[in-house]
Amino acid sequence: MKGKNMKSITAVIAALALLGSISFASAEQTCCEKAKAAGKECDHKCCVKAKKDGKTCEKCNPKKEDAPKK
Repeated sequence: MKGKNMKSITAVIAALALLGSISFASAEQTCCEKAKAAGKECDHKCCVKAKKDGKTCEKCNPKKEDAPKK
């Protein structure tokens, strides 16, 4: 009986940890990624200016490579 309860508790803890890591990963989206997920373009002034220059805003998207030129 103890072994069965321990397995159940372990499974619940593992599931909660997995759900927590998924929500944490989605919280790290940039403004541009959130806008794209909503099917829109980012409307931050700095992002709009960077896009016109064929780049990605370094302020809002740190450590991102330049956007491909169209």
